[in-house]
Amino acid sequence: MYLHLYYSPDRALEDEKAFNNRLADWQGELESGQRHPDHEKQYAKYFEVKTTPVRGTKVIAKEEALVEAKRNYGYFALLSNEVKEAVPALEIYRNKDLVEKAFENLKERLNLRRVAVLSE
Repeated sequence: MYLHLYYSPDRALEDEKAFNNRLADWQGELESGQRHPDHEKQYAKYFEVKTTPVRGTKVIAKEEALVEAKRNYGYFALLSNEVKEAVPALEIYRNKDLVEKAFENLKERLNLRRVAVLSE
């Protein structure tokens, strides 16, 4: 098996933007008091919540956890049992993705119905 690791600065920016949006949503949930049960693990990992009767709820981000999450932005891996070189593996992956998207587009235009074919 061959493991190919890649770094993409464009993907790093997308990852950072998506993560920051999720953090803002989670922080908003904590500050408003409308906690979502599925997000409890993320709340505990990325935030420290302090509640006082006078000042209300104060949400503080845990810097160490944020730095740890940001460390892996932009990285992705491909696993292959045939292709040894990194560049051909990435080309094959991208071509496969292109074919899958074209097939999905074709299915969408057919409204996911079977093609009307008659045979004897």
